Amino acid sequence: MGQQPNIELTEADRPRSTLQPPAARRWRPSIKPGIPTSPDEVPSGGRFGQTTPDGGWGWRLVNAADLPDDDPDLKSVIAALTITRAGALGRGPVREDIEVALALCGYGYDPSEEVLQRRERWKAAVPHEVRPGQTATGEVDRDLIVRKPDEIRALLAASGAAEEHR
Repeated sequence: MGQQPNIELTEADRPRSTLQPPAARRWRPSIKPGIPTSPDEVPSGGRFGQTTPDGGWGWRLVNAADLPDDDPDLKSVIAALTITRAGALGRGPVREDIEVALALCGYGYDPSEEVLQRRERWKAAVPHEVRPGQTATGEVDRDLIVRKPDEIRALLAASGAAEEHR
């Protein structure tokens, strides 16, 4: 159809040589917003907890373990510390993680009064937490939780002995 004589065409009405705006880029699944694409992008801490491969295995290990106390709150604290240690080391939970959790709770050596009070505080917090055991995992330093069980017992026993001599 031809142009009507009473309508003047402006430069904006004429055909363009390039598309405005440019064509959209091709979609790639690796750049979806909110989906981590590398281990550095995985959120951790706070409400995210500590991610670990097969954290449910940690619960199974804790349920099968012979714990010194049959308190369900203690089981939650031990399981949380077990899963946190496994995640800090970048692997699934193993029995040594339970030994570390027990050492942090004051089992397997003569703990100081401070360690016993901390364990009772952790157990008392479990019913009020969104993720049972998050108080315990939040208070334990990563540098401490990745150590061997004997090292942790020695450190906590030595810190208790040092406090008693003050």
